[in-house]
Amino acid sequence: MNFTELQPFGWHLFFQQQLSLEEWEVCAPARIVDYQRTVFNCVSEKGEQTLNISSSMPCMTEGDWILLNKVGAFSRLLVRSSVFVRKSAGSKVDTQLVAANIDAVFVVCSMNQDFSLNRIECYLVLAHEAGVEPVIVLSKADLADDRQHYLDEVATLGQKLSVIAVNGLETASVESLLPW
Repeated sequence: MNFTELQPFGWHLFFQQQLSLEEWEVCAPARIVDYQRTVFNCVSEKGEQTLNISSSMPCMTEGDWILLNKVGAFSRLLVRSSVFVRKSAGSKVDTQLVAANIDAVFVVCSMNQDFSLNRIECYLVLAHEAGVEPVIVLSKADLADDRQHYLDEVATLGQKLSVIAVNGLETASVESLLPW
């Protein structure tokens, strides 16, 4: 198996360590990148492929890593490194998977009248519950009269919080997001 081709899609040691010796020989990892009602769209070292959804499969979502057998059929779901869930719609008390195996999430808020510290805080809670690193991206830095005021406000939410002010119209400004 050539795992280097999967690295741009988020494959790393955490997932590789979950494979048994037999799986190394007969299975191929694939990441779910999208799903419709009846199929999952996946990427693997062989490229893009679709996988028909069956009732015998566990609940899966975008970002999940799965193993496919030699004929491209579902073998098993790998353990997730992180997962976003939300309450399902309606009166039934149930959860719905939103995304899995994400390392960082950008919480974007503009530095204008739409700025809401409470909204940012809500998204921070979701990020921490999912087990991912939150990065606060304050947009429209070019239009803000007092950028430092917004940065100071967000800083009150946590000392080790990554907060970056960007002007989406300047390439150099957005380059500060490249580490993520």
